[in-house]
Amino acid sequence: MLNTTNDMLIERGLQVAESRIFRKNKIWARHADEKPDVAASLMRAIRILHRLTPPDRDLSALSIGSGDEPQFRLLEATFRGGLCLYDIDPAALAVVRERTERQMLDRVSLVQGDFNADFRDADAAELTMAAKLGGRRFDLLTLHHCLYYSDKANWPRLVGSLYEGVLAPTGAMHLAMMSAREQREGTTTWLYNHFTNKFFGSGTNQDLLRLHDELAVHPTFRNARISSESSEVRFWVDNFERYMAVVWMILLYPDGHRFNVDQRVEIIEFVIDRFWRPRRPLVQVQDYLTVFKDR
Repeated sequence: MLNTTNDMLIERGLQVAESRIFRKNKIWARHADEKPDVAASLMRAIRILHRLTPPDRDLSALSIGSGDEPQFRLLEATFRGGLCLYDIDPAALAVVRERTERQMLDRVSLVQGDFNADFRDADAAELTMAAKLGGRRFDLLTLHHCLYYSDKANWPRLVGSLYEGVLAPTGAMHLAMMSAREQREGTTTWLYNHFTNKFFGSGTNQDLLRLHDELAVHPTFRNARISSESSEVRFWVDNFERYMAVVWMILLYPDGHRFNVDQRVEIIEFVIDRFWRPRRPLVQVQDYLTVFKDR
C-alpha cells in the first residue's frame, strides 16, 4: 500500500476530507492512545471527587461536546445518578442513541445544543438548566476537545457560568485540549500552526494552561482548587484515508477552517512525504485542567 502512487493517495485524501467530525474522531479514538490517556487524567479527578462526596450518593455527570462516545463506558459505569451527553451534532447523538436503546441504558440522556450559546453567561446557563437539563446540577462536567470551537476570550466567562450555574456545590470540571505551546516538528500542534499560519496567517492561541492562570485570579474561582497537567499521546493507522481523516480533524477542516482545493492537495502531499511514507506517527501533547468546587 505504501507504494501507491501519489495521485491515488491525493484522491483518497480529498474524498475523506469532508467526512463528519465525529467519524474522524472515531478513527482517532480507535488508533491512538489518547482516550486511555484522557481516562487516566479523568480518573484522578474522579478519585478526588469521590473523597469529597458522601459514599452512598450516586453521582451525575454532564459531558459537553460529547461526540458519539466520550469515555462512555467509564462515565456510564461511574455516574449512576445519571449521565447526560450534550452535543451540537445530531448525527453523533444518533450513534449514541442507538447504543443506549440497544443496551437499555436508562440512566443516559442525550441533549442537542450549542454550548457556546447555551452556557455563554449566567442567564443563559440558568435557562438551559431549566429547559434542557431538568434543573438538576451535575457532580462532574467534562469539556474534552470542544473549546477549539469557542473564542478563547470567552473561556473564563463560559467556564465561570458552568461552575456557578451547572456544577453541584461539591463537584469537579475536567477539560482536555491539544497543547498550544508545543513547537516540535511533527506534533499535531506544529502541524496545525504550520498550515493555518501559511494559509490564514494565524495559529493556535487556545492555551488551556493559560486558562489555568486566568481562573486562578478570577473572583468566581477564589475558593476553587485548580490544577493542570500535560502528557504525550501518539496516533498511527496503516490506512491512508483514516490517517488523513485524523489530519483533517486536527486542522479543523471543514468545521473550523475552509481550505480550498489547492491548499488541501498541498496538505495531502506534505503528509504523504513527511508522515505517511516514512510511517511516522502523529504525536500530540495534551493539556488537562481540573477545577474542584467544595462549598
